[in-house]
Amino acid sequence: MISKIVVPTDFSEPANKALAYAIELATKADASIHIVHVNQVAMVDATMPAETYQVFVSEIEEATEKSFQELSETLLVQTKVEYTFKTLLGFVAEEVCDYAFEQEADLIIMGTTGASGAAEILIGSNAASTVAKSKVPVLVVPKELTYSDYTRIVYATDYNEPEFPALMRLIYFAELFDCRLDVIHVKSDADKYFNAANNFFKKNKDNISYPNIYYIELEKGDVVQSINKYVDEVAADLLVMAKHNRNFFDRLFHRSLSKKMAFHTKIPLLVLVKE
Repeated sequence: MISKIVVPTDFSEPANKALAYAIELATKADASIHIVHVNQVAMVDATMPAETYQVFVSEIEEATEKSFQELSETLLVQTKVEYTFKTLLGFVAEEVCDYAFEQEADLIIMGTTGASGAAEILIGSNAASTVAKSKVPVLVVPKELTYSDYTRIVYATDYNEPEFPALMRLIYFAELFDCRLDVIHVKSDADKYFNAANNFFKKNKDNISYPNIYYIELEKGDVVQSINKYVDEVAADLLVMAKHNRNFFDRLFHRSLSKKMAFHTKIPLLVLVKE
């Protein structure tokens, strides 16, 4: 279940869109929201007097409190969702991941500036670092998106790591929205080293009581393009992946910038943790 959602913010438009999305999802799931702003470590001149530095820090803190107040008076003014504000000091990804883990959060929801054309969705962003480091599931929301209930979820799997725990977590999402869940796999050369039809993941599907789940294998091809094409064809509302180690994830999200192709930017991307 989802009872606690962490939402990082830098008070930008994409962050506000992600917060609005989080409010709607929290309402649906009856969850609380914990809004976090990270004041990043500032490089200062070593000769700067301590008093001057403290004034600098105080101004940043005052600006943060003012921004929190503005959120309370705008996006949060009519919500019935329980929410809190938290200010942290450090580097965004590290602080957000540590805070979410310490608070035993069920989900982190982040905005992204999105992409135009075929530009990368996550490379070089705080969202990418958070996804890579987090021990908590991360939902990345494109800035153009407004919330709507899910009708079809697509879960892309490589079958190379234990998938069952992640799938069981995902089934909660499907049950919450009573929607179709497609588990898809793009065939690859690696499949010849094991029998995909009889792996642990598929053998355990009989233990899943959710009736609206389907297992689909796509023909061998470029993984990213194949998944994007499938997401388009079925008009999916949510794309989901799971990570155990960074090998497979890195191949998809940290590719050379010369290959300008990324996962679909029009729908949210949920990254689960395999454990």
